[in-house]
Amino acid sequence: MGADAAAGVGVMSRVLHVVAPARAGGLETVVLQLTTGLRARGNDARVATVLDPADAASHPFIEALEEAGVPVHRIVVGTREYRAERAAIAQLMRAHDVDVLHTHGYRPDVVDGGVARSMKRAHVTTLHGFVGGSWRGRVYEWLQVRAAVRASAAIAVSAPIAKRLRRAGGAETTHLLRNAVVPNTSALDRSASRAALSLPADAVLVGWVGRLSHEKGPDLFVEALAQTGDQVHGVFVGDGPLRQQMRTLAAVRGVAHRLHFTGMRPQASRYLAAFDVLALTSRTEGTPMVLLEAMWAGVPIVATAVGGVPDVLRSGDAILCPGEDVAAIAAALTRMIREPSLRALLSQQARDQVANAFGPDAWISAHEQLYQRIVRAR
Repeated sequence: MGADAAAGVGVMSRVLHVVAPARAGGLETVVLQLTTGLRARGNDARVATVLDPADAASHPFIEALEEAGVPVHRIVVGTREYRAERAAIAQLMRAHDVDVLHTHGYRPDVVDGGVARSMKRAHVTTLHGFVGGSWRGRVYEWLQVRAAVRASAAIAVSAPIAKRLRRAGGAETTHLLRNAVVPNTSALDRSASRAALSLPADAVLVGWVGRLSHEKGPDLFVEALAQTGDQVHGVFVGDGPLRQQMRTLAAVRGVAHRLHFTGMRPQASRYLAAFDVLALTSRTEGTPMVLLEAMWAGVPIVATAVGGVPDVLRSGDAILCPGEDVAAIAAALTRMIREPSLRALLSQQARDQVANAFGPDAWISAHEQLYQRIVRAR
C-alpha cells in the first residue's frame, strides 16, 4: 500500500451508520454532519434508521439526511423485534458490500454491533454520552460499555468517556475524538429567530436547548431563573418527559410568566441568535453539540462543568459553574446580563476557539483514517 493510502488519502470507505433516532438532538446532528462530510470526500456513507412504526411515515432527521444527499434505509420494527432488526442490518451490509458498521446510541450498539462481528466486518461505535440516574439507566450504560469494548474501535467524544472505556478493558480500541461543528448556513438573525419562536422581541432571553429530562438539569435552570431579576426570561427549546413538571415548578417558583416553552425544534441551531445568553445546566454530558453551535453563533454561555464540557470550554470562553449549583448558575446569569462587555469578550473568544479547535475537516479525516486502519487490521 502506498504512502497516500496509508495516510488515508484517496481510499474510499463503505460505511453503514446505524441509529435509532430521536426527532432532534446532538447525536442526530453528529451523524448528519459526519455522513455528509464523508460523502463529500467520496466515501460511501449511508444511514440505517431503526424506527418505531409510529415514526416511520415522517421524521425530521431522515428528511435532513435525504436533503443532504445521504442514502437512508428505514428499518421499521417493534420495541423488541431484535432478530428482524439484525437481519435487516445484515442484508444491507451484504447488499452494499459494507466495510464498517458504525453504530450510534444504546440500542444500535447493543443490538446490532454483533452483526458486524458475525460477518467478519469491522464495527465502530461512538459513545455520545450517558444518561445515568436510575438503576435501569445504569444497567443500560453497563451493557453499552460492554458492547463498546468488544467493537473494533470505540470513539469517545469526551475524556471522561474515554477513561471509563479504558478502565472497562478497552485500552487498545478506545479513541478520543471530540465532536466538531459545521456552521448552519440557514441560521436566522436575532429578530427573525425571536419571531419564529414566538418570543418577546425586546426581552432579555436566556436560552436552554435540549431534552427535558433529569440528566439535562432543566429543573436547575428553572430554579436559577427564579433567582434572577424579573426582567430576565427563560426559554426551553426542546421537549421531553419533564415538560409538565417544569411548568409546575415554574408556577411554584413564580416564574411561569417569564418562562417560554417552544417545543421540539429540528435544527435548533438556526434560532440561537434569539438568545442573549445560552445556559447549559446538565448533570452529565459528552461533548454537547449545542455548546459548539452556540460558540460558532457568538452566543455567550453559562454552563455546568460536567462530563466533556471542560474539554470544550476554556475559562476564557464562558462562565463555568459547579454541577447542580443553582446559586452559582443564577449568579453567572445575572453577571452576564449586567455586563455586556463580558458577553462580547467571551463570545468572541469562544468563536475563535471553536473555529480553531472544532472545525469539521480534521474531524472527518480522523474518521476516515480510523475506518481504513481497522479494515486493514482485519
